Amino acid sequence: MMEPTNNKLAGIFQTSVGLRGSEEGRRTVHRRLVGLTITVGKIDRVLADVQTQIKNLRQNRINLRLVREQLAGMEAKWRGE
Repeated sequence: MMEPTNNKLAGIFQTSVGLRGSEEGRRTVHRRLVGLTITVGKIDRVLADVQTQIKNLRQNRINLRLVREQLAGMEAKWRGE
């Protein structure tokens, strides 16, 4: 699983007071917001993958329970119960 690195997160919300009103400051903030948006998108994809895996695991659990029930029934027949 992907984990954020500290160097990427450290400057996301830090903006120099002297640059806030300047064009450079706006570009810096925009770049940081774009980076944050990309990071949020990556998190969304990871969460979607995890949800898909959970769904698959739940279905496998249901299938395994059905197989166990069938095996128990077959075993009972073999024993003559």
